[in-house]
Amino acid sequence: MKKIVKNFNNFVKKTIFIVKNKTNNNFKIITFNRYLLIFIGSISLYLFYLLIPLLYEKNWVQANIESKLLNEFKIKLSSSANISYHILPSPHFLIKDTKIIVNGAEKQRLIAEIKNLKVFLSQKNFFNKDKMSLKKVFINNANFIILRSDLKLLNKYNNSQFSNKKLKINNSIIFFKDHFEEIISIIKIKKASFFFDDQKLLNLFNLKGETYTIPFSLDFISQIDFTKEKKINFNAKSLKLNIFNQSIKQNDNSISGKSTISLADSIINTKYEVREKLIIFDSNQSKIKNSKVNYNGVLLINPFHLNLNIDLNNYKISKLSNINSVLIELIKSKLLFNDSISVNISITANSNIRNEIFQTAKINLHIINGKINFDNTEFFNNKIGSLKLSSSNLIFKNNKLVLNITVLINIKDSDNLFSFLNTNKTSRKKIQNILINLDYNFLNNHIDFNNVKIDNKEISNQLLTIISDFNDNNVNNFNKSRRLLNKMFSAYEG
Repeated sequence: MKKIVKNFNNFVKKTIFIVKNKTNNNFKIITFNRYLLIFIGSISLYLFYLLIPLLYEKNWVQANIESKLLNEFKIKLSSSANISYHILPSPHFLIKDTKIIVNGAEKQRLIAEIKNLKVFLSQKNFFNKDKMSLKKVFINNANFIILRSDLKLLNKYNNSQFSNKKLKINNSIIFFKDHFEEIISIIKIKKASFFFDDQKLLNLFNLKGETYTIPFSLDFISQIDFTKEKKINFNAKSLKLNIFNQSIKQNDNSISGKSTISLADSIINTKYEVREKLIIFDSNQSKIKNSKVNYNGVLLINPFHLNLNIDLNNYKISKLSNINSVLIELIKSKLLFNDSISVNISITANSNIRNEIFQTAKINLHIINGKINFDNTEFFNNKIGSLKLSSSNLIFKNNKLVLNITVLINIKDSDNLFSFLNTNKTSRKKIQNILINLDYNFLNNHIDFNNVKIDNKEISNQLLTIISDFNDNNVNNFNKSRRLLNKMFSAYEG
């Protein structure tokens, strides 16, 4: 009997437990379904809310977007009817095949052609279209055409406060053109962004791109407060090149700043001050590889006038040919043959390095009224003597770039000269000076000797014939020069 009662009690408990579990499960299912319905309803309402801009009149949307882009980003769009609305990845209007124009001196001018322009919207109040506001703007696949005259406009834009809403540019190209509208440079933009940081009061601009197949990054920071400080950093890792510039605009509108150019093992530091059209600059902490470099100068913008003094200190004199090659290419461009350009450049160098022909050098470049000369350029050998350039004149005529110049070689110790050249003792005669007048053609690297004097005496035709072997400068080298000079000294009667 007890066993039967016990089994009955267990059956009742199990039955009650099963009923209770079924009741709880049903309650959970009902609760889950209720939340699911609320969630689906909320999503549906949210999607309906996001689709409200589809109801806006198209002409109103176009006019409103153009107005806000102009007011907030200084972007003036030409009319484009190809506007569509999308809710992913976030609500935005997509404008295809539009253009940006600027007001020129005489007429409006195209400055950009844009394949896709996305205007992202703030989601605060779609019910009231008049309160529609922009959140950010993306420009994709655009071609920008920048003229030299546009640089003033860009500088003016940089000096004003950017929008605090981000403007991004992706996969685009900048074409820089001269005043003849010929392309002089192309920059491919991988990605770029502009915006104003409200908390730090900074204009921020950064760009990652490529020019001449060289990838680079550019960062610009402008302080929008009483300091008016600007910082620009350019970096091209493949070239090991970094350029940094920091400037501050003073109360009298003058600008003081400093820049650092790092290239491989060389660093050029410059302090400068800009006063209206005048720039004063100097450096005393620069180096080219292991050589210290100091320089100072004054630059007048209009008309263009430059005074520049460079001290290369303990620099290898033979490497000055690298500077000369850059100068020659600049001269070949004909840019320096300009009546409105005036330049005075002095470069000095001292070398304690062995096996250098010259230990001290001073190179002068003078440009005035479209004429170029290297007068008073001097090279010194401590044991042998000096070489001085005078009466020089560089002209570009009949597609020939020719330098007429007089070279005066003063020999203070002819024995040291002959020892340096390994001249045969029977060919050694005492010589004090050599004067040479020649024409050097930069384009074909050819030398014509007009006149040669040794110790103020005209040389013989035989010596002129020997010297004419120097005419083709493409094949001249130290060994050949030493051989020809020894041949000349052997033929010289004294």
